[in-house]
Amino acid sequence: MGAAYAQQIDLSNQTWSTEVIRKSGQAVIPLYDGWYPNEDGSKTICFGYFNMNSEQALDIPLGDENYLETDYPGLDLSTANIPTHFDPLPPRYRHVFCAFTVNVPAGFNTNHRITWHLSSNRFSLDVPGKVLPPYVLDEPQSLGRGDLAPLVKLERDEAGSRGRTGVHARKTLNTSVGEAVSLRAWIEHPDEVVWVGWSHHSGSGNVAFDNKEYEIQTNDGLASVQARFTKPGDYVIRMQTIDSIAAFEFYCCHTNAYFNVNVSN
Repeated sequence: MGAAYAQQIDLSNQTWSTEVIRKSGQAVIPLYDGWYPNEDGSKTICFGYFNMNSEQALDIPLGDENYLETDYPGLDLSTANIPTHFDPLPPRYRHVFCAFTVNVPAGFNTNHRITWHLSSNRFSLDVPGKVLPPYVLDEPQSLGRGDLAPLVKLERDEAGSRGRTGVHARKTLNTSVGEAVSLRAWIEHPDEVVWVGWSHHSGSGNVAFDNKEYEIQTNDGLASVQARFTKPGDYVIRMQTIDSIAAFEFYCCHTNAYFNVNVSN
């Protein structure tokens, strides 16, 4: 008993901190954001993430420290658009909502799981994606809130798409290290103004944007950004748009768009 007492530290000499967001050394937390049904009977599961570092960006390549697994027989996860780059996030939206989605067949039920494993800064974390009724998302609109995901087109004359499954560029853009490449999308929404944010989704180098996030007038509808890359390789740039950034907290309604960029020396 005496030995145990000797090990104690007086409260006046103890340092307490509730800060979990630190400059560096913290984990990127994989998050399950929910799921939604599709017209063909399939379902779509959404994953996001939270970088607990205010200054440290992390690159976590696909492999033992960043991968998906499932208990559903025969489900191919090799083409999932898993992010590998995780930037520090502004305080007003540290949670990146539904950064990528995984489509599962109609037979995927409440007993099945897709698990995202993500290891960073000595932390090994995982989160199961499931199709339980309490986690169903409004998609691409919320009738209760009267909200609607913006319509996004990557070519002015195409039909476009709304919602988290997103629109994926059919063409790969080409550029060189240090040279700017222009990324563009046309956005339609009943509101006069929508928010647009651009992110480095995957690729091994650093990406600099001339204007990372901003609001646009929907009467014009053109969102564009100049991106520069520090290393050669294949990259994915993610654009997200929503009528108001505050609406992310209601888990509806935003649209994703993904651009493929090949960078040469």
